[in-house]
Amino acid sequence: MHIRILIKRFVMRFLKDILTEDKNDKKYSSKKTMGVVSGLLACCAFVVDGFNFYKINNHMFDSLLIFSGTMLGASVVRHFTGSKKSPES
Repeated sequence: MHIRILIKRFVMRFLKDILTEDKNDKKYSSKKTMGVVSGLLACCAFVVDGFNFYKINNHMFDSLLIFSGTMLGASVVRHFTGSKKSPES
């Protein structure tokens, strides 16, 4: 029972850390959220196509991967090029 609680806390903390834009303000990033959601959809589409349940169009699959990478990449670029707060003297 204790292991289940520890795993649940770890997973929730991990997901919160992935989706949080700024650690100080505790705000969530819509770009990261959309990137993760579209990445999960692309993963599900890949599995469904692999097991031959449905035939997934390659253009749709590629579009999901491109969108996921773009959303996550935009968030990373914004993080590195964000404005630096100058310390007040």
